[in-house]
Amino acid sequence: MKIGLVGIGRMGKVLTSLLAEQVDLYIFDRNLDQMNGVAAEFNVSTIATLEEMADLDIIILAVPDPEVVSCIKVFNTIEKPLRVINIATNVGQDMLNHIAAPHVKCICAKFVGHADEIALGHSPVIIVNQFPPELVAQTVEIFQFVGQVIIGKADLVHAINTVAAQKAIEAAVSIEDALKQKNITDPAIIKSAIRQVAAGIMKAYANGNLGPFAREIVHSVKTRIQKKDM
Repeated sequence: MKIGLVGIGRMGKVLTSLLAEQVDLYIFDRNLDQMNGVAAEFNVSTIATLEEMADLDIIILAVPDPEVVSCIKVFNTIEKPLRVINIATNVGQDMLNHIAAPHVKCICAKFVGHADEIALGHSPVIIVNQFPPELVAQTVEIFQFVGQVIIGKADLVHAINTVAAQKAIEAAVSIEDALKQKNITDPAIIKSAIRQVAAGIMKAYANGNLGPFAREIVHSVKTRIQKKDM
């Protein structure tokens, strides 16, 4: 199976690194220097134009939201059946169905994850949309090399990632403010408190391996939340 990957930004490069040895991968990016550099690094083939992607079995779009629409419009002009996987969080399945021509079949596969964390080897959850059914198995087959695949409503990822990002940023800003109120203003200390202590504890909480100190804090926080909700 020949797979095309459009977009070699942060997520595109991560996908290239994970798929390069697993599938017959061809990449495309308008930034030729970046595309050629990634191709050389991971020993994959390049495609000269977006239109040439039509000769492949399936195409993954790892591009910003507006470019997803632009790519689909280009594919609409190509008189060949095309299969397209969109990973952009904010582009929904209904939008794809609306803009794609009948010969361009699209499916969403969205990441509950962050490109930098995936690059470090942390496996994300990927929700593959359950429709259209003829693309589900092929999409799962590809993304099983990237993370844990769940078939469901891929568009839920927008809400999941929005909640996670908002709460994480609120926590980071709150930590920064609380330390400054204690006259701790050294940027390196604040950065380490957020990046090392806070992020490390959040990962340990998610993995269920908190130490005694953090477990006591979790108990205190949950008790306070329960009292607040009463």
